[in-house]
Amino acid sequence: MKILVVDDEKSILNLVKMNLKLERYEVVVSSTGMESIEKFKRENPDLVILDLMLPDISGHEVIQRFHEIDSEVPVIMLTAKSQINDKLLGLKLGADDYITKPFNTAELILRIKAITKRLNRKSKEEIIKSNEINIKSIRILKNERKVFIDGKEINTTYKEFDVLFLMMKNYNKVFTREEFLDKVWGYEYIGNTRAVDILIQRLRKKLAPYSQGLKTVYGVGYKLEL
Repeated sequence: MKILVVDDEKSILNLVKMNLKLERYEVVVSSTGMESIEKFKRENPDLVILDLMLPDISGHEVIQRFHEIDSEVPVIMLTAKSQINDKLLGLKLGADDYITKPFNTAELILRIKAITKRLNRKSKEEIIKSNEINIKSIRILKNERKVFIDGKEINTTYKEFDVLFLMMKNYNKVFTREEFLDKVWGYEYIGNTRAVDILIQRLRKKLAPYSQGLKTVYGVGYKLEL
């Protein structure tokens, strides 16, 4: 998961960045409003942590610009205790949550996890109802057993499709090799985890240029995180 952190105070920026990296989040930082808008366009973050008091333009304008680009990306505002009206305006403009400075980074991480959990639940409900699964630039048609990357159909084997479908249906979930064997190969393959590794290697090549989204979780297994 990629998080964009926007704050003009270097000490806060560095502290938040360090703690988020310890939680294994990918972190992009910015110290001005205009720079954050450019990075939002370029980096496609999954979530934004935004200080409302910026040196060039207001955080409220930044939120509006973010929503014009992609209204689905959640925003957590950082505010001072006295900024009650700013909090309310930020929430009206579409911010998902706020946290007051000075803040505990543990609380910030809990807020991030709560938003992520809510989004994942909503996404899963939408996926279950539909024959079609779209995650970023990958699209699957379940009934037709077709996979598209950036709108172009790619060929997959029967098990490659089943593995990719399972990971997209359970986006961000870490699967052990044994789980793949049980759910895709069947009980007779239990113990032959090398078959999973070989298939994942093939599938990674086919997902180019998004191969890095099929991540290895060392000592555990694999997950899809675009």
